[in-house]
Amino acid sequence: MTRYLRYVRFPLLCCGVGLVAVLIARGLEAAWVTLVLLALEISLSFDNAVVNARVLERLTPPQQRFFLTWGLVIPVFGVRFLGPLVLVALAGGIGLGEAFEAAMHHPERYHQLLEVAEPRILAFGGMFLLLVFLRYFFDEAKTLHWVQVLESRLSRAGRVESLEVALAVVVLLAVSAAAPAGQQAAILFSGLLGLVLQILSTSLAEFFGGEEEAAGRMAASGGLASLVYLELLDASFSLDGTIGAFAITNQLVLILIGLGLGALFIRSLTVMLSRERALEQLIYLEHGAHYAIGALGLLMLAGVVLARWGQHVPEWLSGLIGVVLLLLALGDSLRHSRRQGAAGLPPA
Repeated sequence: MTRYLRYVRFPLLCCGVGLVAVLIARGLEAAWVTLVLLALEISLSFDNAVVNARVLERLTPPQQRFFLTWGLVIPVFGVRFLGPLVLVALAGGIGLGEAFEAAMHHPERYHQLLEVAEPRILAFGGMFLLLVFLRYFFDEAKTLHWVQVLESRLSRAGRVESLEVALAVVVLLAVSAAAPAGQQAAILFSGLLGLVLQILSTSLAEFFGGEEEAAGRMAASGGLASLVYLELLDASFSLDGTIGAFAITNQLVLILIGLGLGALFIRSLTVMLSRERALEQLIYLEHGAHYAIGALGLLMLAGVVLARWGQHVPEWLSGLIGVVLLLLALGDSLRHSRRQGAAGLPPA
């Protein structure tokens, strides 16, 4: 237990310092809101830590440290601040400076502009995450199955080249057709952008990652490609949390602090799972994480459709589904590990 605690000691310290600072500067209510945002980020992104841990194993220790430190700037400030700022400017037909002014001094107006951009954000993130889910299960080389009756069939279906991409495109066409009037083209473009980025980033990571026997330069390139993929995946997870945060508060500073502290905690969990080789013991945890990813992607796309009637998917629902799926996978993994140990067999 002490070995595991050393990974979360620093993020826990940062969370404590951050909450105390908010308490002193903004008061008890602001500190409570920040704590809620922190919990929201952790519940929505814990499955992200499981998936990222597998990719992180390809990186060198310096690249892992970069992902944990400077790499944190990209999802925290790039996705939670600059990303919505750019989308708000585009959706509202205003300049970036005006969007920044609204974010800092007129949070209600900024929230209204963000709601206009929300369907495009959801379409992008939803399609990116949906394809991550499909590509994991539509894999003919996959032999370890958690839900045997379903996953074995999906694995066999993976023999059809690019079937998962075709299925994702069909889902996107259906979502864009059911989207609010006047937004179909923008949603279709955003969704296609999410698909293209997912395919491109995964393909680059796999291409360079397969050059393990090549020279050091290629190995470094493989790590860089995997790092880029990690950041894109992390960013897609952050989109849902960013939008959900505005349902809790419109104070951008509190959102950045709460979600940023949560992201730091998730980063540390990712490194812990990778370095301790936990996924080799908890063999179904990665499956549960990908089911949670698929559920989150579908819920984000459902949010695009529900916007037509002025409805939205509650933020707690995606977090609850992810936690339940991960707990089920964890329980089955522990039972499998105990059975293997009782039989005197090595871990699967």
